[in-house]
Amino acid sequence: MKAQTKQKLKRNATGYAFILPLILYFVVFQLAPMLIALVISFTNYSLEHLTDYTFVGFENFIELFTNSVKYPMFWSSLKTTFFYILLTVPANIILALVVSALLNSKIKGEKFFKTVFYIPSVTVGVAIMVMWQQMLAPDGLINQLFGTNVDFLNNESTALVVFAFMSIWGGLGYNVLIMLSAMKNIDPAMYEAAEIDGAGAVQKFLYITVPGVMPTVFFFLVTGLISGFQVGEQMLIIYGDTTMVQSVYTYVYGLYYTMRRSCDYATASAMSYFLFVIILIITLIQFRVQNGRPKFIQKLIDRRKKGGELVEKV
Repeated sequence: MKAQTKQKLKRNATGYAFILPLILYFVVFQLAPMLIALVISFTNYSLEHLTDYTFVGFENFIELFTNSVKYPMFWSSLKTTFFYILLTVPANIILALVVSALLNSKIKGEKFFKTVFYIPSVTVGVAIMVMWQQMLAPDGLINQLFGTNVDFLNNESTALVVFAFMSIWGGLGYNVLIMLSAMKNIDPAMYEAAEIDGAGAVQKFLYITVPGVMPTVFFFLVTGLISGFQVGEQMLIIYGDTTMVQSVYTYVYGLYYTMRRSCDYATASAMSYFLFVIILIITLIQFRVQNGRPKFIQKLIDRRKKGGELVEKV
């Protein structure tokens, strides 16, 4: 018995030794900064108080919510972020469904199209942003094609839509591959049975394909909302540290501005944890809805079966 225990401990020690670098990385570069930021968010730590900072409790959070003079863009940045999510998340899911369904319909050149769609996903994000910046400039390719002279990235009415389009275009390949894999796992017998019953392509898509990939849709919904709330890197690449158009002033950019330009580290930490709470609440709601939906659908199916049985008896 002791020999087996020693052998088990030795085997476990070998496994832990392999994952030790990852654990150290997580503790040093992720967990520790998160805990430090949590502590800082309850102080007045800033460039002016690097050594003489004091504990202020929830004052930073209260200031964010109530002091519109000191933080005029706080609520508007949240509004902008929500609008960006509304533009990108549904479009990502719908396009991934449609394109994956087309690729799954046994068209010629499926591998070629999958490669073409996936190329933006493996391209460096900075390179993609610079490419779009050149194309969308007043003298860029887009304006030359349409004979216009619109500064898309510096126009209040077009900037956020352009960033949403770039995000959808850049993530389409990854979404299509994941969605296509989910469609490949649907039992072909279900499609054959539907064809025998006279179902058309649209009916098979709505009643077989869509329900079959709902776990993947839920995955896209959760990750899309999380990444949507964290958007800001693209804006920093395009505009840098300078003042940009207000319509693309997202929450994360405001957080960066507060930390980098104002050097108000405590408030920036408070903003980051407020964002964490928002994402946590939305994710928990999504999981609650996801866990409750199959039971609701099953009840409807059971009622329909009972109704059918009653009809047959009559």
